[in-house]
Amino acid sequence: MRCFGFLPATVVQYACFMKERIGRWIRLASLVVAFAFVFGRSTTAHAYAWMIKHEYTSCATCHADPSGGELLTKYGRATSDIVLRMHYKKQDGEPETPKTGVLWGLWDTPDNLLISGSYRSLTVMRPDQADPVKFIPVMVADLGGQLTLGNFMVGGTIGLGRSARGAVHGAPAQVTTNEDGYNLLSRTHYVGMKLGDSVWVRGGRLNLPFGVRMPEHTTWVRDATRTDRDSDQQHGVSLAYVGERIRMEAMAIAGNYQLGPDRYRERGYSLFIEGVGAGNIAAGLSSKVTYAGEDRITGEVDSVRQAHGMMMRWAPVQSLVVMAEFDALFRSRADAGYVGFTQIDYEPVGGLHFLLTGEMLDEGLAIQSPAPVSAPGQGQPKFGFWASIDWFLYTQLEVRIDAIARQNEPFTLLGQFHLYL
Repeated sequence: MRCFGFLPATVVQYACFMKERIGRWIRLASLVVAFAFVFGRSTTAHAYAWMIKHEYTSCATCHADPSGGELLTKYGRATSDIVLRMHYKKQDGEPETPKTGVLWGLWDTPDNLLISGSYRSLTVMRPDQADPVKFIPVMVADLGGQLTLGNFMVGGTIGLGRSARGAVHGAPAQVTTNEDGYNLLSRTHYVGMKLGDSVWVRGGRLNLPFGVRMPEHTTWVRDATRTDRDSDQQHGVSLAYVGERIRMEAMAIAGNYQLGPDRYRERGYSLFIEGVGAGNIAAGLSSKVTYAGEDRITGEVDSVRQAHGMMMRWAPVQSLVVMAEFDALFRSRADAGYVGFTQIDYEPVGGLHFLLTGEMLDEGLAIQSPAPVSAPGQGQPKFGFWASIDWFLYTQLEVRIDAIARQNEPFTLLGQFHLYL
């Protein structure tokens, strides 16, 4: 059988092998997501994608990124002030005026200019370790913006971060290479054009269009598919469409040019499509295939990585939301694997969220000599559980606590303080 003839011989063998098996795994993914949808009715969840419970199904309404992201439009700032944060006191007959400007409404920028800033600190507690508490004063310190001139736009972020050389998170977004201190980071930067009311074309370093765009970037589903919003952005060109009932985005990945040498750069595509029904339910498909001369993390040469799966978001009532994602994983010289999560988000009072997240992972057993021994996460399923409290205590001010219990990993408590300008 002839397939993917433009790739190296080792990759061709793998691609042909996957061509025979991928249909079975996609059918399995469909069954798992259908199960989560049917039997998830007793509880429900969401992340910032949980805004679907307010019938905000289009991310482009509130975000500069048509598939959702950090930079808010003026409408997004107003919506955040009205429905996202906690309201402590409201006098009858005196409706609150939402804040749409930067610095808690102190500066209203021109209509064609969006500006924001984000600061996040992190405290990590692992009680069973010798050094149980670690405080990271600067987890995120970014400034971002977008300038629109007619149908054209230019935007991006610049910030500070500190991470070890070769670290999975943080390091791929570095602009400078100071090994012992803070570095300049740019998670996104792009130019683009809007074609009519529904189509965006952008080029630059962009968030990858794949799966549920959630803030929990260290979940296994974001790690295994390499689609987190911390530093997994890639350079390339994307085409996005946002309609009344369908939204989609496809990106041609040229590689991360803030990372070198060139053999580490992953090239391929990433895409998703999501349909919306009845205002409070959405479901979609994602697909991602990349090739690198050498995998930056594993060191594997002629590395092909694939992820194909399904996602859904659903809000049966306004205080409850459920999100789920299941992806089949394929990589060179390894058995097929899978990763998924289901999250339940309960908001008893506006601005205060209680979340339960279950996750599972099996990246597949590597095919090598001598024969490897399977272990949880590598040839066997591995399970994790998150219990979280997320409190939006004021306009653009958030405090979050996560308790994370994962198989074969130390119990971890995370405390985050997030300030968004």
